[in-house]
Amino acid sequence: MKRLLIAAFVVALGVAAASAQTAPAPTPTDTPAASAATQTPKEVRAQCKSDAKAQGLKGDARKAAVQDCFAKARPDLAKAQQCRQEGKAKGLAKKELKAYVEQCKAAG
Repeated sequence: MKRLLIAAFVVALGVAAASAQTAPAPTPTDTPAASAATQTPKEVRAQCKSDAKAQGLKGDARKAAVQDCFAKARPDLAKAQQCRQEGKAKGLAKKELKAYVEQCKAAG
């Protein structure tokens, strides 16, 4: 599991680096999106959790808001997480799960 998370993070860094080379320079209105790309997934999720808490959300509404926020801030990692959950639901594990997640991300 650790290897899968590390591999997903490395892939995300590669994608971020490749898109950073072709993306225009951030403007003041783009700053929140640009900062989300430079934050670690933990930092992004923590920010989303604090936003949901500030809105006074609880239970399923809070969980949905955090997932939505994370998906908007880091769509690459959100897609990988969704694919991983689908693979686990199909009973896949280890190498099969990893292959499924890679195929699923590429298809999506």
